[in-house]
Amino acid sequence: MKLVVAGIDLGGTNVKTAIVGRNGALIAKDSRPTEAEDGLETVLDNMSASLEAAMEEAKADPSDLVAIGIGAPGPMNWRTGVVYSPPNLPGWDNVPLADLMRERHGAPTYVDNDANVACWGEFWSGAGREVDSMVCLTLGTGVGGGIVVHGRLLRGPDGTAGEIGHLCVARDGRQCNCGSKGCLEQYASVTGMVRTALEGIEHGQRTILTDMCGGDVERIDGKMISDAHARGDEFAGWVIKETGIWLGTAVGSLINLLNPEMVVFCGGMIAAGETLFAPIRETAKVQSFEVPYKRTVIVPAGLGADSGVIGAAGCALQRYEEETKGRG
Repeated sequence: MKLVVAGIDLGGTNVKTAIVGRNGALIAKDSRPTEAEDGLETVLDNMSASLEAAMEEAKADPSDLVAIGIGAPGPMNWRTGVVYSPPNLPGWDNVPLADLMRERHGAPTYVDNDANVACWGEFWSGAGREVDSMVCLTLGTGVGGGIVVHGRLLRGPDGTAGEIGHLCVARDGRQCNCGSKGCLEQYASVTGMVRTALEGIEHGQRTILTDMCGGDVERIDGKMISDAHARGDEFAGWVIKETGIWLGTAVGSLINLLNPEMVVFCGGMIAAGETLFAPIRETAKVQSFEVPYKRTVIVPAGLGADSGVIGAAGCALQRYEEETKGRG
């Protein structure tokens, strides 16, 4: 018998599953559409099918499965595994996700915030596996965050610790969906980066983006900005750099607040490489104390797109071991 853990990354577009060894090694994985628009039961069916396909690829029996971890978006109760009303999963309202998946597969099941599990994945077996304290930022439609302090994931009593995307970086800045203004994710997410580009174009900036989108600027997305930069467009490069400056502003404050050994960035935006990371580091250096800045290593994710699924498995394993130890 080989004991394994399953990690599921539940997104509005895709369900990704990984079968992971108890040492954090990736054994097998599967990905398929979430089909969120078809309702809860369809999503659960797709999660189960993804898990079963990954288990089959791993040549693991159901009896080998120690625990299931799920990284889910939106507000939730991480202790009970109830997901409240995630915006990209329509029709979900107080869904007991952990219980529903436990009933289907018979293994202890745990739910955590998707950014937290990505952070734990990098800490457990990715870029942060040699450190004791780290911060992780996930860059996508929004900006997610996770914090590990002295080897423990910081969740907070309400499960909202690590909401780095809602740090205020601009007084009376852009309106955020959370109701506040000037939140980091309004400037440093893919959505924020696109908005920066649109504002520049509205003010007359010359860029090949206007040709690439056929004159319909509402079609501009993150990939288009990245492609324009790769083709030598100076404005697109400026947009990416400006995004890095906003991220560096937040990172400087996080360094002063938490004194982490490492700050890890996840998500597709990190493909911009030093165009993004150079201004992050330069700005963070100016915005933070000298000694903790010198200690902090600022790096891209070591697990690439697998941070979330591996981290979901790792969180589940840790919680399972703590529970069984407590019962023993």
